[in-house]
Amino acid sequence: MIEYPKILKYPILSSTSFKQQSNTLRTEMGSGRARQRQLYDSVPTMMAATWRLSRNQANVFEGFVEIVGATWFLMKVLTPRGLVDHQVRFIKSPFENFKPLGSGRWEYQTSIEIRKYTVATEEQAAISALRPNTLSDFVGSISNSVNNYLE
Repeated sequence: MIEYPKILKYPILSSTSFKQQSNTLRTEMGSGRARQRQLYDSVPTMMAATWRLSRNQANVFEGFVEIVGATWFLMKVLTPRGLVDHQVRFIKSPFENFKPLGSGRWEYQTSIEIRKYTVATEEQAAISALRPNTLSDFVGSISNSVNNYLE
């Protein structure tokens, strides 16, 4: 799979947003209650993205866009767990919305489809719940609290 060029910047954070397709089917029952169920294991996530690049970076970016076209490629996406590799593709070409900013800088805006946005596993969620403590820090602080109480 083609990888996003390491020498290029990632989309700027202030303009990045995510929108995931609904994955739930809700059926209203005659009794007034409703049934809900999950339809799929994963659904596409759309990401609005903006790049602000120097002249040289813009040349690399344009070449990359020409190569990948509408195919899937691998790019790191910012998540609550940091930058995580995801399979993505351009929904619209960045050439549909780009402009010069002056001083040799260029801005490109587009929408990107993320094949499967990865969420935290059960283990990652449990570890995050303990932060900023590690498990040993947590156990140590409990031991200290008990010892201080007994004194």
